[in-house]
Amino acid sequence: MSDVPFQSAVEQSRALAAGEISSRELVELYLDRIAAHNAKLNAVVTLDAERALREAGEADAARAAGQDLGPLHGVPITVKDSFETAGMRTVCGRTDLKDHVPDQDAEAVRRLRSAGAVIMGKSNMPPGNQDVQADNPVFGPSSNPWDTTRTSGGSAGGGAVATAAGLTAFDFGSEIGGSTRIPSHFNGLYGHKSTLRSISLIGHVPYGPGAGRWTDADMACGGAQVRDARDLVPILRATVGTADYDGGFNYTLAPPRATRLADFRVAVWGEDPACPVDSDVAAAVEDAVGVLRAAGAKVTIQPASFPVDIATNQRKAFLPLLYGALSYDRTALTPAPNAALLARLLQHPRGDAGPALLGTFQSHYRWLQAHAARNEIRQRWFEFFEDFDIVLMPVTPTAAPAHHNKLIDRFGRPFEVDGIRRPYWDHVKWNGIANVSGGPATTIPVRRGRGGLPIGLQAMGPSGGDLTTIEFAALLGREVDGFVPPPAFV
Repeated sequence: MSDVPFQSAVEQSRALAAGEISSRELVELYLDRIAAHNAKLNAVVTLDAERALREAGEADAARAAGQDLGPLHGVPITVKDSFETAGMRTVCGRTDLKDHVPDQDAEAVRRLRSAGAVIMGKSNMPPGNQDVQADNPVFGPSSNPWDTTRTSGGSAGGGAVATAAGLTAFDFGSEIGGSTRIPSHFNGLYGHKSTLRSISLIGHVPYGPGAGRWTDADMACGGAQVRDARDLVPILRATVGTADYDGGFNYTLAPPRATRLADFRVAVWGEDPACPVDSDVAAAVEDAVGVLRAAGAKVTIQPASFPVDIATNQRKAFLPLLYGALSYDRTALTPAPNAALLARLLQHPRGDAGPALLGTFQSHYRWLQAHAARNEIRQRWFEFFEDFDIVLMPVTPTAAPAHHNKLIDRFGRPFEVDGIRRPYWDHVKWNGIANVSGGPATTIPVRRGRGGLPIGLQAMGPSGGDLTTIEFAALLGREVDGFVPPPAFV
């Protein structure tokens, strides 16, 4: 049974269907592992073992009766704590919601349950999804299973830790600027950002609870963190689809553009002066390019036809749209963080504080300018993907950095890229490309860097091309390191 917790969700589904293991046994196995390891990792912050065992038993009974509950029948999972879960606490890392128990599921959660998934509990995250580490004043930080002195990443960091350490079959999450891809890269997983608007975010906090639950945050997308790229396919089949109020419009997953590495047309974006990467990440790019060329793929390094560079993408579209979307949640605009923001602005007038302040309080006219720039960029990406299938690029400049240990910092958060200090928010710059384009992106664990820490890359594709990026990730993942369980938790 030692390998079962680290099996892919697809393998577990096959074992369940074949009667090799029951859903209840699988839930019990994960509950035992959570009891043994979660205190050290702080990945799962709310657990409903009684309900999970009951629903697992119901899934087993349904299977025995010949009923098929869907593509995730009996698979035990966790869900990021930003999704409302009926009867199960939903905190979103916020002190004002520490006792909040919703009376209805978020739409994506409802779809996961309808597909047969057994939701064991909720995974850790930062307050309001607004950080690239999973740390908050209610539950504290999640720790990386490869090195517990290092961050899990964020915002879906707890779910990445739980998945990598074998505490759940997978974690379902969300992102607006790399929140599934960053933790997946830091923890050695495959992570997926879905095509914009393909998965409903009704009931996703911080827009909920209350009337705001009906709003999809701009640029925000559903996603998941898994140990095998092809696990993403049944997850998408379970959750993709528009909301009831869209009146019948249907989103259909396009088939993968290729099913062999040799048939992919890959544009490699390995460097950009606005966000330098370290030698470990550069080596991961080099490794992947070598594998692709050996397989016969058409590889083009830094094509001149890229629609945008990182600096332009950030300035014209990503930052104003990001801070505009995050400004809906005003719970963080309290005296302490406001003073910290002003302090950073005075110290570094050209640093991260300026765009944050301008974006949070921007006029609707300025938002419309950013929206127009975004739509132009999206059109140019559409044209680019007539000649290419995949853009392969870094996720962040380095492997997982050390815990920051401060939720409010008047002096910013520098980290080092090969000995050179860079602003902490460089971690989102490579990710913002796909959030502006609206297209899907899938991370691939490629190699181990210094200290054995995982290094991943991401494959971005055309809007609607989720199955293309997933298939590419699955094929490339077989030829590089792919997912490897962290030794301390095997």
